Amino acid sequence: MLQISLFEARALQLDEFVDAVDRLSRRLLRNVECCDRVLTASQGLTAAQAYSLLALHERGEATMNDLATEMRLHSTTMTRMVDALVEKGLAERRPAPHDRRIVLVGLSPMGREMVLEMQKCKREFFSSAFAALSESERDAILKGLRKLASKVEDLGAQCCAG
Repeated sequence: MLQISLFEARALQLDEFVDAVDRLSRRLLRNVECCDRVLTASQGLTAAQAYSLLALHERGEATMNDLATEMRLHSTTMTRMVDALVEKGLAERRPAPHDRRIVLVGLSPMGREMVLEMQKCKREFFSSAFAALSESERDAILKGLRKLASKVEDLGAQCCAG
């Protein structure tokens, strides 16, 4: 098990630090995605479909282009994904009130229920892992994850644009 304290991370050379962040983030992603796949499969969704539902829940209605950009997917891939969500009754398309040529995508009532159920299941699952952490440990983890997410999103905007 690879554990790096904040003090040790500061002492590492930048390339060693970057390598450690890469290894740890891949481990985190692999394990979270594995749990997500099990949860979403039980709901009849792919992980990507579930992530799209969660994005719509967090941001509200969006154009296909905006949703594709947020999800870092090509617009045709996003369109197919939304087609599947609409077919399952989890998302709805409607014309934008200010310009009927623009199509907005949002959650259907069934989609909102699905998101709430997924969030409840994830909350119950992860609570068991984090219950033993102190409030200061939880705060430190959130602070670090927010900073890491921000930096990675900046990089994603450079490498995954368009």
